[in-house]
Amino acid sequence: MEKENEDELKTEEENYAMLVPKLDVVFQSLFGKNNPKITKAFIQALLGEKVYKMQINNDKELLRNRPDDKLGILDLQLDINNKEKVDVEVQLLNGDNFVERILYYTARLYSDQLKRGENYNKAKRVVLVAIIDFELEEMKEIEGMESKWKLIETKNRKNILTELIEINIISLKRAKKEYERDKSNKKAQWMLFLDNPESKEVRKIMDENEDIKEATIIVKEMSKSEIMRRRAFLRKKAIMDEKSIRRAGLKEGIKEGKIEIAKKMLENGFKIDTIANLTELKYEDIEKIKV
Repeated sequence: MEKENEDELKTEEENYAMLVPKLDVVFQSLFGKNNPKITKAFIQALLGEKVYKMQINNDKELLRNRPDDKLGILDLQLDINNKEKVDVEVQLLNGDNFVERILYYTARLYSDQLKRGENYNKAKRVVLVAIIDFELEEMKEIEGMESKWKLIETKNRKNILTELIEINIISLKRAKKEYERDKSNKKAQWMLFLDNPESKEVRKIMDENEDIKEATIIVKEMSKSEIMRRRAFLRKKAIMDEKSIRRAGLKEGIKEGKIEIAKKMLENGFKIDTIANLTELKYEDIEKIKV
């Protein structure tokens, strides 16, 4: 009877698809005040420095100093070692103005530290870490999983104006290659976990990295929650819907471009068969333009 109960429990657990930590609703529930140990280990891996003191900010909204200030929702924001503010953002879609948005977050985190009358030197260093699941144009010529951006002098590109602002962009799509180059790279290990905690690489990593092993166990427990599964499903659906809308918009934009080319070709006396062959527009679409 006891074995039957164990088998039933095992079957029940297997029925739950494991939630993916890179999904923002899962990420926000996993890292934070409820799980300070793995949050600390994660942040240490991201920053490459020892965390002695960590204060997690549970208020996800950037403060609005004026009613018309733009609202910002942060994924994970912390004060580290009483000397720097760290914001970790996970972005799965290459949305409009991605670079401008993370720049806005960085600037607001820096400026919101100071109250009226306070000296500027009271502001702590701000590090924004953006974990992305797409190829960013600005990183195409940069090798490796991560790129770090600072304010530098443009002539010799060596002199840094200040160390108080830093933006780190980490590509989930490049994590596997980074891990294969150096399997001891903890930052790459965490990225593989975020991307897919059930992958064969993460199963191997768990044998050596106790923090990732603990994080995986927590995600498994979270995956049993009907509320969390529902939240994750709705968020995933929203992302898929947005992707579909963008693809449809791209296709429409391409078609409009072809129509403009077809108009020019018609004006220059090209035959409809030739235009259809070159633009891949339907014969009837070109006929409509002609009319």
